[in-house]
Amino acid sequence: MTKRDGKVRAADQIVRLNPDIFGDVILRASDLSILIDEAGLILEVIFDPENQSFGNPENWRTKNIRNFLTTESIEKFDNHMSQLSRTENQVRLRSLQLNHIHTDGSDFPIEYTAHPTGVKNQILLFGKDLSQMANAQQELMKTQLKFEKEYDRYRSFDTKYRVILEECGIAFLLINSDKIIEEHNNKAANFFYKETLKGKSLDAIFEIDPGLDVLEQLQKLKNESPSRSLDLKIKNLNKTAELSGTFFRSSDGLHILLKINEKPKDNQYISYVKPYLSHLYEKSSDSFVFTDDLGKIIEANESFLTLCEAPSGEKIMGSSLSNFFKNSETDVAILTESAKEFGKIRNYSTEFKTLFGSTIPVTISSTWIVEKNDNFFGFILRDMTSIRSEKEDHDENHSWDSTTKLVGTAPLKTLVAQTGDIAERICLETALKLTNNNKVAAAEMLSLSRQSLYVKLRKYNLLDGKE
Repeated sequence: MTKRDGKVRAADQIVRLNPDIFGDVILRASDLSILIDEAGLILEVIFDPENQSFGNPENWRTKNIRNFLTTESIEKFDNHMSQLSRTENQVRLRSLQLNHIHTDGSDFPIEYTAHPTGVKNQILLFGKDLSQMANAQQELMKTQLKFEKEYDRYRSFDTKYRVILEECGIAFLLINSDKIIEEHNNKAANFFYKETLKGKSLDAIFEIDPGLDVLEQLQKLKNESPSRSLDLKIKNLNKTAELSGTFFRSSDGLHILLKINEKPKDNQYISYVKPYLSHLYEKSSDSFVFTDDLGKIIEANESFLTLCEAPSGEKIMGSSLSNFFKNSETDVAILTESAKEFGKIRNYSTEFKTLFGSTIPVTISSTWIVEKNDNFFGFILRDMTSIRSEKEDHDENHSWDSTTKLVGTAPLKTLVAQTGDIAERICLETALKLTNNNKVAAAEMLSLSRQSLYVKLRKYNLLDGKE
């Protein structure tokens, strides 16, 4: 029996099937089957009514299939039908993917194979639902787009991060909790005369004593005094590095950003002063205190501890110096901004508050110091309690004598008015002295507007010639 005879025999057996069974076979062999004529008119639709992805193809009968196709699918369908009509031997053509339109405007893909039925002007389309595959492709595309967006964001962040490291002017090492270098900038590589430091441990580049835990020591220095550093000798190089660390935690554990400076060979500084000034710093009756550029105390001498009534340095280290001023915001702004602008400011008068609430009159001199890569303020405070008491007594006697001399020379009403002017002038002069002639601060201290202050200063001829 030939191959052709086998096909004829199989076809003869299929034709003998019950029509109901034949329809069920078609339904199970495909997800959606459509019987159309050569013009595209739908004669019959066979589908699983439980499949909700097709909508309701029952309404397709007696309508043209093109009414339910997207624009690009109509063109594909017409080309396919044209090829089918030119096929003389009725051979199976390649599969055809068409996108059908839902009633809500969305579409769903079906992959068809076209089969001539042997009946003139009738073609059977066997369809396979590709909705799940299309949904998977869409999800894959969304994931890909999201991945590319995140990758672009990562690259942008990485670029900014590297530019900052390279342009900050300081050598940096980024290490993990195992003391392995994960990243560094070019300045760090040049500092150690290496092309790369990635993957190296701190033990490989520094001479570290066996009993010294570098990370623990850096953390201790950071907590006690942020401006202090750890000195380590560099292997195979005749120089010593000063290390200070910033600790932070990310998703992959603890990291430390090490800032590295070369320690000068003749560096003999002790607590920011040279050796021959160290005794003056420690033993002076004036109070010395140093703060970082944010105003937090990083070091102070014994006189300052006595002034603020602190039992030890740990009690005040890291706290803001503004906490000890009566006019905290005004005083700090004048002392720091003026020091930054002019380099230093001296004999600024204000009230100093101790830890226990007492107030002490002081004069302050401040200096803006740029030391290597650290910027900080230095302050000298002098207790003015005794001097102010003497001055107040003198001013009080002088004012009393001046006022009593006016009695008998003018009516009481006039005397009261003149005395009020004297008191107002004294208050204005005192405010200007306390704020070192800062008009904004003086206005705030007297609860006046700036305009009102200038009016009163002109009244008593207290303005400078330039103003």
